[in-house]
Amino acid sequence: MTFTIPVTSDHIRTLKDPNRSQIRIVHALVQVSDLPRDIPLEPDPRVPKVKGPVIKKISESLRTNDGRFHLLNRGIAISARDTEFDSRRNVLKLVIPDNDSYGIIDGGHTYQAISQVIKEVGGSPSPNGGGIPDGGSTPLADQFVHLEVLVSIENDLADIAEARNYSVPLKAWTLAAYKEKFEWFLEAVGPDYRKYIKTSENDEQPVGILDLIQVMCAVNPNLFSRGAPAVEAYKNAGKCLEYFINDNDSWSFRKLESVCRDVVRLYDHVRYNWKKAYNAEDETGKKGRLGALSVTKQRKRNRVAMATYYFLDPKRGPIKGDVPVEKGFSIPVIASLRALLEEKNEKYRWYTNPFDFFDEHGSRLVKVVMAANDSIGDNPHVVGRDPQVYTALYSEVRRWYLEGKLARLESKAPGQ
Repeated sequence: MTFTIPVTSDHIRTLKDPNRSQIRIVHALVQVSDLPRDIPLEPDPRVPKVKGPVIKKISESLRTNDGRFHLLNRGIAISARDTEFDSRRNVLKLVIPDNDSYGIIDGGHTYQAISQVIKEVGGSPSPNGGGIPDGGSTPLADQFVHLEVLVSIENDLADIAEARNYSVPLKAWTLAAYKEKFEWFLEAVGPDYRKYIKTSENDEQPVGILDLIQVMCAVNPNLFSRGAPAVEAYKNAGKCLEYFINDNDSWSFRKLESVCRDVVRLYDHVRYNWKKAYNAEDETGKKGRLGALSVTKQRKRNRVAMATYYFLDPKRGPIKGDVPVEKGFSIPVIASLRALLEEKNEKYRWYTNPFDFFDEHGSRLVKVVMAANDSIGDNPHVVGRDPQVYTALYSEVRRWYLEGKLARLESKAPGQ
């Protein structure tokens, strides 16, 4: 698609890249009302929000019509296949194909704010530029925006997008998603689960990819072997991301590909059944009362979100629980269940059904965690960072599994 934007010769300059002869960089100051309305946003790893503090601040600056917008705002960077400036007609033509490599790289919020404010003041940018469609004036006549158009940067696009978005810190997991570091995992969990997973900071999906990466780290036997406390899976999400997107897959996450879907669902299964497991009778016949614990009542923010489970039953959709389970509790338990994984033919698989195992032994696992919480005075954050909790849970899972396996073998022995 070709976009035509009015710009005078005094307000445009073209530079050649000093190291890559094929790259050209065009700088132009353009009246905001002359921006085309449909420039694609695909290359920008930060999808702009329609509302929010960033949009609000940009819009307020724009509405002043003080002629300083291009000085106060860093502008819009665009990847184009080609450009042409017609000095006789004073128009800049941008060739932007329908392809992920072309469009706005950085400045999506600026573009969104300009579009909204132009609409508010009684006009709208024309489909391909050229000012207000009816040729009338606009209250924003004194506001200009800086366009930086980069031509032939396809091979460097990901790195450029990362660098350009760094000045307003772009979450590392958003950049990783942009470079398709999560694609194998999203394919492994399947489209019915994938639709709930948020891979960019402004996405609308309810489950953040970083939370799931922490869970995948917690169950990775190659990352935490022989019962080593998986504390880092809880306390250092950034490090978990670093492990997960390692170019060489040094911690063998791809070996978990065949069980990714199970792990995601198992994490929801553990949390959804937490109350039931805690309230179950112990060996003495005593029942628990999770709802009476202060720790289940203290959290005010995100309480509903923490008690909504998206991966329990894809046919039913989101299932709501009535008690939120803190990550400091659930991560140690899910980490302990990696004792049920074995490696065979470069892939991990379950020794036994982990859902059935939790249904049978989950009560004791949950009560180990809640007892640890009681001993330190109701602090899930401390529980999630306590290596002794992880070690105790892992040892118990391994012991119960081995005891069960031995019992099954004995029941099949001759003479039994």
